[in-house]
Amino acid sequence: MARKLLIKRRNVEYVLQYGNVTPFMWYKGRYRCFYCSEPMKDPDLLREHTAKVHQFANLELVVYDRTKNNRNRDAAVKIDVTRISCKLCSKSVNDLEQLIHHLIIAHDAEYDVSVPNCLLPFKLDKEQPTCPICNMKFVFFEYLLRHSNKHHLSHDYICDVCGTSFQGENHLKMHNRYYHREGGYTCEHCGITLATLSKKILHEKNVHMVNLSTCPHCPETFKSPYFKKLHLANVHGVEELKIKCPYCPKVYPQESIMSRHMRRVHLREKNVECEICGDRFFGPYDVKLHMLKHNGDKKFVCAVCGKKFSKKNNLNTHSVIHTGRKNYTCNVCNKAFAHQPNLKMHYKTRHPQDEAKNTEQNVNIIDELDGGEIVQMEFVRDELEGAELTGEYIH
Repeated sequence: MARKLLIKRRNVEYVLQYGNVTPFMWYKGRYRCFYCSEPMKDPDLLREHTAKVHQFANLELVVYDRTKNNRNRDAAVKIDVTRISCKLCSKSVNDLEQLIHHLIIAHDAEYDVSVPNCLLPFKLDKEQPTCPICNMKFVFFEYLLRHSNKHHLSHDYICDVCGTSFQGENHLKMHNRYYHREGGYTCEHCGITLATLSKKILHEKNVHMVNLSTCPHCPETFKSPYFKKLHLANVHGVEELKIKCPYCPKVYPQESIMSRHMRRVHLREKNVECEICGDRFFGPYDVKLHMLKHNGDKKFVCAVCGKKFSKKNNLNTHSVIHTGRKNYTCNVCNKAFAHQPNLKMHYKTRHPQDEAKNTEQNVNIIDELDGGEIVQMEFVRDELEGAELTGEYIH
């Protein structure tokens, strides 16, 4: 493992030193300079900044620093290969594979081709990021990154329990730690056993209301970092958390959430088709929810009363009943409700004349977001800062 990592670092150094490519990182919806981590939205600025500011960077030191962390040892270094060429002789090449071949043959570079997943190429374009390997174009870089990780990297490490494959040994170990611990995980509050650590944490948050994030400006608590950011942006006006949609007045605390809003509301992209009925959806997660209509499975069980649900989001909503919390209060008669829809129905049936005014005052509607999806993403992203998400695991 240690020898393989040393070879990987040396391979990366050769390409960065002798190839006209731009290394970069991706975090929180922005490109980051590989050398100084400065965030940039425009790939042209990223290329210009890297060429001018870091022309004489100590590659050995920087590459070591970027790959010393356990979760990054297996991950490929991302590089922009737009207008790729050899720095030594200015020869233009078509792709990363040709550049490596040219460096080995023409310049005797000691690049070891037997070590996989050293570099992952992209063609960064502000309007249409492109995969240089299969020439597929994407609207957002997040989709391109997911595509490249899934289709253009070796996944040689396979879980013996469930058969999921991973790029490297560290990813497999992390998978086993969170999903296959012998005996599972026991809730300290009610004693039930849950299969994975992430399920235990979600259970404790949703049912027992522990380890909730707290607003630094008011007593409000949150189950997810996303909802905390949304609250800070919209209630307390924290400007750096406000990312405005270019097509409407809505603001979001993350670039990726704003992008999802654009896809669903403004672009109306439905590119994934149900194999059974042919209906089209925004993404695989939506299809997965839709499939419940076809098979009728109810695999999400309430740990308190045993009631079953077909969607995790419905179980999370139901779990509030057992906490006794009622956060939605009628302005007219002060009756409290655990759920927003119940308050809205109350206005319609009991106070129809005040419905529009009171609904606007009392209810903060979060549009476009599937609570189940947010909960699924929240645990990995929050615990492993700076990493990137591909499927369920960090690369």
